[in-house]
Amino acid sequence: MKYLLLLVVPMLSACIDGPKVINGKGGVYGTLSADSHPSFNKKLENNPGSNWIYAEMKSAGVKYQDDMVDYAKLDELYAGLVQTNLPPRQHQLTATAEGMSRKSIALATGDTLQLQNNTHRSQNFFVAESSGAGGIQTFPSLAAGATASYKIDLEGDLELLSEDNEALKTAIFSKKNMLTQRVSSGGSYQFDNLDPGSYQLIFWYWRLGKIKQTVQIHAEENVRVDKILTVDSVINH
Repeated sequence: MKYLLLLVVPMLSACIDGPKVINGKGGVYGTLSADSHPSFNKKLENNPGSNWIYAEMKSAGVKYQDDMVDYAKLDELYAGLVQTNLPPRQHQLTATAEGMSRKSIALATGDTLQLQNNTHRSQNFFVAESSGAGGIQTFPSLAAGATASYKIDLEGDLELLSEDNEALKTAIFSKKNMLTQRVSSGGSYQFDNLDPGSYQLIFWYWRLGKIKQTVQIHAEENVRVDKILTVDSVINH
């Protein structure tokens, strides 16, 4: 029975329902996962029992250390669909003395962050371009225990930071008219009720980068696009 389960589980994980078909509309859906570099996986398979700087192979598998990414457990992968005239949305963030409630957020330029300050002092938050190009957006000081909404005007790879606590930081990917969905690794996403036409899909994880793909949507049809984010897939894309 144990061997039967091993065969059945992958089949079940691949079976996901597409969006409901709507007259005159289409949709796109699929699964999104993250994985380590294929050469790293192969080396682990070929050297069971060896000690590594990244991990230690045991009979039960890989023993993950604090500075190693367990890709199967990631819950901040994002699927984005670029549309036209997308209304702004709001995203929740909480700051504590230990750090932010989320390490990353993908959103549309013009969306707002509703930020709650649960630290014990006022915080001066700002958003800066990750590339160091110089783009910066500052916000009014946020008192301890207070909540405020900050509109994100910058576009691209950004960081939300605090002048008062370096532990408070969140990676942001901002793109105009991008509707986003947060996905756990191996989970599914879907965008439905779409007018026929050409759309750009963007898959992103802040520690790996992003993959972009154009999809053509037709009326009464759903398109399935599955993606795995790895170091080599992002670099070679």
